[in-house]
Amino acid sequence: MQYIKTREEFENLTHTGNVIVQFSATWCGPCKTLAKTMENVIPDQPDVSFYKVDIDSMDKSILQEYNIRSVPRLIVFVNGDEKAEMIGSKSQSEVTEFINKHKEAR
Repeated sequence: MQYIKTREEFENLTHTGNVIVQFSATWCGPCKTLAKTMENVIPDQPDVSFYKVDIDSMDKSILQEYNIRSVPRLIVFVNGDEKAEMIGSKSQSEVTEFINKHKEAR
């Protein structure tokens, strides 16, 4: 999963198609658990782009804009529009169901 490091990258990468952004932190245990879950989810979602944001190194205006107060958090974007969010570490089936429910069919 590629890290987004700047506001410009964030805006460019979330602008088109189905995109999942995982907001996390290196010190966060549940974030590490979710990262392992995502390794199993990503191969089954070829029509979705996946990115990660480290909240400790990202432009704070992004964190404020998306009201990131706790991690891990997944946000679904469809063509640049925020569609849904999931907070906390979840099972593979819960993450898959969340993505399938909110992504746009192609």
